[in-house]
Amino acid sequence: MADDIEKLSRRRRVILALYGILFLGLQAVLFKKLDDPIELWRPIHYAYAASYLGWSGTLIYIFSTGGLLFRGRSPEARAALNDELTEANRVAGYKAGYWAVLIVAFVLFVLSQTYGVTAQEALRITFAVGVAMPACRFAGLERKQGA
Repeated sequence: MADDIEKLSRRRRVILALYGILFLGLQAVLFKKLDDPIELWRPIHYAYAASYLGWSGTLIYIFSTGGLLFRGRSPEARAALNDELTEANRVAGYKAGYWAVLIVAFVLFVLSQTYGVTAQEALRITFAVGVAMPACRFAGLERKQGA
């Protein structure tokens, strides 16, 4: 059973890290697709917006609850995977996300004074960092403690 728990823990780390990094990395693609005014959107734009919302919602859900990864597992396995250390790592992830959002908001405020960053761009970037950063920090802490 210990091997199964270690395997599930490793899978959670990899999925959260990959999911968070890809979420941040693909923001430029989604930003470009959703820049048109909503009056000019075609059905494909709504699909992009829905995928963005779905992806961010899934990332938040998996990070905050452990998500679909442990569905159907025994209560003992779920308890072992959501122990005190995992909860502490989750709290550290939320703290990292909070500080990252504050730093990004400040940087974007400064940039908006000289480079004309719009409110829409600032909100998208801030939201993306706020969603991805906690998951990446959590995965990094889990990796460090699991190695």
